[in-house]
Amino acid sequence: MAQESPLAFEAFITYVPLRTEVPFRTVFPLPENAFIYEIPPRASLDPFMEAHKARAAVGARGAAILMPGRRFDAAGTRFGQGGGWYDRFLSETPESWTRIGFCYARQFSETPLKREPWDQAVDVVYVVDEKAGTVSTRETKARI
Repeated sequence: MAQESPLAFEAFITYVPLRTEVPFRTVFPLPENAFIYEIPPRASLDPFMEAHKARAAVGARGAAILMPGRRFDAAGTRFGQGGGWYDRFLSETPESWTRIGFCYARQFSETPLKREPWDQAVDVVYVVDEKAGTVSTRETKARI
């Protein structure tokens, strides 16, 4: 899957960053005319119901799902907070929606992480290096 510019999408499913998560809007500005569906803080939400609501809201638009992670690897494996919320959410979203992860450089691994059968891969990872003040984009080719 080719890396997409934020302008290539009509809709974005976004997250509310927790204190330890990348505030994606600082590295991935959303187009002013884009449809945005924001997932509230996730702890009490049913991921399957939230996926249903996101699908209904987005409709036929081309979409990107933006998500945080505690760890990502170059192959698209994502570790979250350990509860599997995003794995369940992603299992119910269209395959055509691009999955974009955000992490800090210390959270990114070139070495493959252990991927379980239920783990849902991401297509692109934005890696923020706070010390260098840079952002790199890693295309994972995980779902090609």
